[in-house]
This record gives sequence, C-alpha cells and structure tokens, in this order.
Amino acid sequence: MAKISKGIPIEIGTKRLSLLKEKGLITEEIFSDAEELLIKSEMDIPSK
Repeated sequence: MAKISKGIPIEIGTKRLSLLKEKGLITEEIFSDAEELLIKSEMDIPSK
C-alpha cells in the first residue's frame, strides 16, 4: 500500500521550527513539542 503524504517533510518542518526558535518567536519547549508532533504525524498507525 502506497503512503500518501499531504504535508511537508519532517526535515523542512524542523528547519522552519529552528528558524522560529532562533528568532526568539518560540521557546525550546514549544520547539520540542512541535518537533515531536511532526515525527508522530508521520508514523503509520496499523488498523485493527
């Protein structure tokens, strides 16, 4: 089964988050939480 991606790649999302953090627009905690959500959003969830 082919995986269909509708969002941006994790690497690009992480780079964008890093830029926001460097500019002081988000905190380290928000950066970490958002990065974790990006990674989890790409996980395959098996159906029962």
